[in-house]
Amino acid sequence: MPTDKPGAEFGSCCERLKDALTNEDFEPLFAVDEAGVLYMSVGLIDAEGEDEANMVDHPVYFCPFCGTKLQTEEEVEAKLNAEAA
Repeated sequence: MPTDKPGAEFGSCCERLKDALTNEDFEPLFAVDEAGVLYMSVGLIDAEGEDEANMVDHPVYFCPFCGTKLQTEEEVEAKLNAEAA
């Protein structure tokens, strides 16, 4: 299902992931970057000289709600390499 918006297909597997990606009531736990990779925030790191902590993100390969495979390590690598080029 190709779209103009990177990562638009994420959330099509179940309503819970769709809600987690679109809910604006809190800082998002899940996010899709410019390359189209779906990430989940897994922690915070305090950075010296900054007032706010930085999020630590990790690619999500399977939906945590329904178990659907969302992306592979190879797809993530290819997207990140294409963006860096």
